[in-house]
Amino acid sequence: MGVLSSVNVTYFRIVFLLGLSYLIVTDVNAVLGNNFVMMLTQAMDLPALQIPQQSAQLGLFSLFFGLFAAHDLLPLLENNKKHFQAVVPFRLMVFFIITALSILLKDNLYLHNNAIFVYGFCEVWINFLIFVALRDERNDEFAANNGFYRPAEVIDEDPFPSTERDIQEMEDTEIN
Repeated sequence: MGVLSSVNVTYFRIVFLLGLSYLIVTDVNAVLGNNFVMMLTQAMDLPALQIPQQSAQLGLFSLFFGLFAAHDLLPLLENNKKHFQAVVPFRLMVFFIITALSILLKDNLYLHNNAIFVYGFCEVWINFLIFVALRDERNDEFAANNGFYRPAEVIDEDPFPSTERDIQEMEDTEIN
């Protein structure tokens, strides 16, 4: 199992969402004023969103991000790969569309701002990593179940030697 397995990336997404949930309640400007967020804001020529610390919507957003994390944590603890194989491609498509709309709809400031774009960008990136890891794990499991892998100890000799040296080594091993 590699470092970027679907389980590890899903745990990263859970920690990311819980951290985002916590930061929204404690200091939302730590998120919106982050150097990464500001760099993407300027690079994509998006308006920077300013949210007052005492805004009533912050509790609701924090709750939603916490529930999104729980939505991934429970199937992950049950090792429910089918759930992730069904949800992750759909989630990837939805966040890709939302991120694209946040760039294209310049008249709609509800979508055309840095918070929507950066969150959508992070979700696309994380869900793409989960999708690729799930696909690789599914392919490896299929290959192992259907006998496509050979043990590493079995080394086939070349049945058709191509050089005189290979032919000589093959004859020497047959004599001994």
